[in-house]
Amino acid sequence: MSVVSDHPPAADPVPRPRSEVLLPPAIILLVFAMVVIAIGGFAYVSSQQQALSAVRHQADDLRAAVNTLQLVDGDAAHVLNGERGALASYFRDLELLKTQRGGTLDALADVPAALDRLVQDWTEAVNLSADGHADDARALFTERQTAATVAAITNTAQAALQGAQVTLGQHDESSRLGTLAVLVLQVLSGTLAMSGMFFAFRSSAREAFGRSAALRSADTSREQVARLFEMADVLQSATDYGDANQVLKATATELLPGYSGALYVFNNSRDRLVLSTSWGRPDDGAPPEAIAADQCWALKRGKPHLNRVDGSKLCCEHHHGDDTVLEIPMIARGEIMGLFQLFAAGPRAEQRLEAITGLGSALADGMSLALANMGLREKLRNQALRDPLTGLYNRRYMEDCLQRFVRLADRENREVSVVMVDLDHFKALNDKHGHAFGDSVLRDTAMTIVGALRETDIVCRYGGEELVVILPDCNLDRAADKAELLRVRIAALGETHAAEISASFGVASVPYTSSGVMDLLAAADSALYRAKQAGRNRVATAPTRPFQLDRLEDGLPAPALQAAE
Repeated sequence: MSVVSDHPPAADPVPRPRSEVLLPPAIILLVFAMVVIAIGGFAYVSSQQQALSAVRHQADDLRAAVNTLQLVDGDAAHVLNGERGALASYFRDLELLKTQRGGTLDALADVPAALDRLVQDWTEAVNLSADGHADDARALFTERQTAATVAAITNTAQAALQGAQVTLGQHDESSRLGTLAVLVLQVLSGTLAMSGMFFAFRSSAREAFGRSAALRSADTSREQVARLFEMADVLQSATDYGDANQVLKATATELLPGYSGALYVFNNSRDRLVLSTSWGRPDDGAPPEAIAADQCWALKRGKPHLNRVDGSKLCCEHHHGDDTVLEIPMIARGEIMGLFQLFAAGPRAEQRLEAITGLGSALADGMSLALANMGLREKLRNQALRDPLTGLYNRRYMEDCLQRFVRLADRENREVSVVMVDLDHFKALNDKHGHAFGDSVLRDTAMTIVGALRETDIVCRYGGEELVVILPDCNLDRAADKAELLRVRIAALGETHAAEISASFGVASVPYTSSGVMDLLAAADSALYRAKQAGRNRVATAPTRPFQLDRLEDGLPAPALQAAE
């Protein structure tokens, strides 16, 4: 028995999307990138700041060296003018210039040689001035153009300072852009990381919800399976269609609330589906009592079929009404057992029915097996209780039924009659036309008798060509009339078979002629013997017996009292 719930199946796990699989590594890479960007950006900005500081210090040193150069030049002029204390300042500032020129002025093109000449000129002029030749010293300054040399060195230094200022601006701009780039990259990677984490959270939440839904679906499926097994177990105890219908309705109502349904059982003799039961249907929407097998697409296709309310697509001929109907064929052991219908109305009725197709099929399968088992039990029962040639009940079944009817008649003051039938000259008929012909006559005789009786009457094959008819609630006179009707119809079979066919009848009844089973059969057999002796093809009744007074006083019907008199 297959079970499919109206929830998503929890069988093989569904593969996760590629994006969800790659998301955790991507988040890790983004975090790593953020760290690398932060470290790299810090290193870059630090290098730019260091370069900026170095250029600034070089510019400051160069500016200080130029100032010292100008001080030395001024000190030399003051020495030549004979100012007191100027010589000490000159030597002090000259020593300072020698200290400062190494990393500043000496780095400028053509400046070191010019500075060396200038220092030499200063030294010679100061020495001349110290020897008392101030005019010669001033003439030396003029001749060697010391002022022009100082101006040239100063201009070269100023040009270098302007270049340093440009370099400072470039480094400052690079530092600013680097800081901005790091900030932008940090914000971008942080945004991506946060987005990834948010997406990961959503995916985790969705996955957790999916797992929860899968667990709920699995629990529901287990409950459905348990209920279906319970239904199958109870159906094994069902003795007839009524019991099976009650089990199906109870299970379907529990497992499929909100849906109405119907069950049709296949009738082989009529080649039709006959309504067995229905539930949840309104009075004006009752399903038809029968459906022709060739009108149902579910039976033709051998699979569930959906009849839509608008009649669109493929629709069964028998479909009527305002509901969408899911029809599931019921097949067991290769034989059609019936048709299971589920009805739904309102919006999304088609989708709702498609969602429960699996569960409906499981119910139909369980019911199919139950019907097949009941049919098999009935077949075995018929084989045990019926005669294989005529299809009539056998002698054992006749004796059991007659015993029950006689006890009931005795307990409730009711009547039961027995008609014993024997085909006349049946052996001669067999010898003349063959046993196959005789079997055909027996079968037709049985069918003729069954067709003339009530549903409550029972016909049995007593043995050979002898048949017994049990007529409950039938007095002796009506039983004799029925026997006469049977005699006429059996005699009419001669025209069909082109042979002389007749039967003799013996009629007995409780309480008119007999009081017990053995007495009743013996009386009917005796009456049959008298009919044979009287020339056959006739009806004979057993003689009535005297009634006891207490039985008459217990309320026997008027015809019975008259017969007793």
